[in-house]
This record gives sequence, structure tokens and C-alpha cells, in this order.
Amino acid sequence: MDKYREGIMRLYSGRIRSWRFWMNAVLFLSCVIGVVIFLPRLPPSTMYMRAVDVDNILQRHELELNNPKRPAPLKRTLYPPRKDMGPCPPLFGKVSIFVAFVSSSMEGHYRVAQQSLECYLKGVNYTVMMVDLDKDPRVKEKCSKNQQLFFKKHCAASVYLPDTDWMLVLDADTGVVNPNHCVEEWIDDRVDVIFYERFFNWEIASGNYLVRNSEFGVNFLKAWGEWEFIQPSNWNGADNGVLQLHILKYVLPDASQEAENCNEIWHKAKDYDTYMAYVSCVKQALGATRVWPGKVRIYRRAHGWVRDGFITTDKWCDADFMLHGWKNQKVGQDGWESPFKQNLDPTKCGTGVSGWDWIPQKHVNASVIRKELAAFERSTARTYPKPARDLMYITMPDVGICYPQCDKDT
Repeated sequence: MDKYREGIMRLYSGRIRSWRFWMNAVLFLSCVIGVVIFLPRLPPSTMYMRAVDVDNILQRHELELNNPKRPAPLKRTLYPPRKDMGPCPPLFGKVSIFVAFVSSSMEGHYRVAQQSLECYLKGVNYTVMMVDLDKDPRVKEKCSKNQQLFFKKHCAASVYLPDTDWMLVLDADTGVVNPNHCVEEWIDDRVDVIFYERFFNWEIASGNYLVRNSEFGVNFLKAWGEWEFIQPSNWNGADNGVLQLHILKYVLPDASQEAENCNEIWHKAKDYDTYMAYVSCVKQALGATRVWPGKVRIYRRAHGWVRDGFITTDKWCDADFMLHGWKNQKVGQDGWESPFKQNLDPTKCGTGVSGWDWIPQKHVNASVIRKELAAFERSTARTYPKPARDLMYITMPDVGICYPQCDKDT
């Protein structure tokens, strides 16, 4: 290896001393001088139109690649933040909130979360869909093959999606902590499916998501549910594990070798630490991109409509909307530090904040939340599983397996 490294360094150092370098430098400088002298003589409108034409071509090409049937808008339509518990205008059409559950679980859990959702719904015009996965006739007809709860949930969501324009799918343990928000604030009309990252491990969360009633949205959910029958039988993360690769294949269909590498790591996972190597692999393959027009958006950690409440011991600020992880039936149960003084009574809730019995100390400034998130971020970075710290594009093959056909799908 030393001779290869030495050879590379020699190439870089030798180039500066080479006469060819100086000849190329002179030629380059001549070109620059020519541009400086002659470019200003072109009419400004001509220069502007050339730049605009190039941009338009690139934009049209991007749209055709992403969704030829329904071009996505090039710019997001920003929804105005809700103020003083005012109305939520239907700028994006009908919005429905979908909660899937099984009776046996709902009877012993989630009361605090569900009461907060009931209170919130008293002040907005959203339709709520409470779907019992064991008893609902539409689910029994369309999703009877699914036996695992989480995969059946995504199948059920695909069944009910045609009844609305946008659907917010929620875990039963997700509650509303700050009702002064509209769901539409997190809708991005450039895409059809919207997710967010878990704060403590960068995993794309599967429990709560937004989906548009579109061909892409329905097919994405159906295919996600069908992963139940082809998922590996090891420590696989269930529907959450499936989601990572499912998104990678949908948004980067030409990244076939990267997907295969991540799939191999996934199939070899035997515990949480080795599973996180798979999550890291997908994240590295996706890169810094978070929006794929016509397809998917992934909100970065703590920027979605919901985050895990335990990270800040259920303290919240004005930027927060929902918190995840409220599994208890009663406020204070098992030492839980709820943001509420007691269980909310939905009959006392309405268009304002009446009925929202908060603990004042739990409502804090955004700077307090930022400080706690930063501390948690540093802690998780220090304790992040060792197998997940590898650079997968170095430790896994890039061209060694697929050459010379690695770019055949690009």
C-alpha cells in the first residue's frame, strides 16, 4: 500500500514542478483574460436568457425523471403558522388523521395521548380515522394477508388514503403537546410522502408520517406493507428496518450496488448495534439530500411535527407540536413526567386553549430545548454503536462486484 500512496503523492508534487504545468497555466490565464475582455460586450439580456434557459432545461429534466405523470412544483408552498389557535385553512385540500390500533392494546395503553388528540381535534376541521386493525371490514378485505401489526397498519393506511387529500398517520402513543399548530405546516407539496428522523439514532421513523392521496403515495404504502413477506428473519427492525431500504430503492433506483451493500449488512444484523450499521449504510447512500421532488421528503431530527418526548423529559417550546412515546393511561403513572397536570378532559376543550391543563414549568423557551438537544446529541455521538461508525463506501465494494455494469441503470 505504501508504494501506491507514495506514487499518488508524487503525482501531486511532481505536477507543480513540471514544465507542462506552467504551459497549461499560461493557456488557462489566456482564456480567463479573453473572457474578461469579451464577455461584457454581449447584451445583458442575452447572458441572462442563456442562464435561465440552462436552468429551465435542468428543471424540466429533473421533473421528467422524478414523476412524469404529475410534475411536482419547483418551489414549496409555505403554509402560514397557526396563530392564537386560529383556523387551519384547507390550502392543500382535505386533511385526515389516521390512527391504527388493536383493541387489546388500546384498552391498557395510550389514554393520555389519545385524550390530547381528541382535545386538539375539537379546535380544527380535520377528519379523524380510528381504525381497528382486527375488526375494520375494509382492512379485513384488503389486508388479510398481513399478520404483523405494523405492516398491516401501512396496508390499512393505503386502503383509507383515497378518502382524503392528505393523511397524517400517527402511532397511538403520539400525543399533542402544543395545539397552536396546523398539520399543514409540515406538508411539502413538492413530494407525496413525508418522514422524519428519530433523534437518538438518525433512523427514518416509521410510526408517524404524512402521505398524499396519489398513485405514488398509495403504491408506496402498499409495497411497504408487502415487505412483511420478504423481510429477513434476523434482527431486522420490523417495518422500521424495511423503511430504510424501501426509501433508498424508491428515491435512488439507480444506486443498485449501494442498495445491495446495505441489504447485505441488514441481513447479517444480529443485534441493535449491527442493525445500526445498516441504518448508517442507508443514510450514507442517501447523502445530504432530504427532498426528492414527486417522491419523498425526510425532515431532519427534531424538525418534524413530532419528536420523542423523553429526550427533554417532555418539556416543550412553541416550535413543538406533538411528542411521541406516551404509552401510559394516566398522567404521572410509573413516575412519568408528563407536560400535563392531569389527564385532559376532551369535553372541556374547544377552539381556544381551554381544557389544556399544562404544567407551566414544562413550557420553556426554544433555547432551553436547543441546549438539551445539543447535550443529547453529544451523548449519542459518544455512545453510537461501533459497527455503525464505518464508512460503508470504503468498507463495502463500490465497483468490485458490479464492474463494468455499475452505471447501467443510471
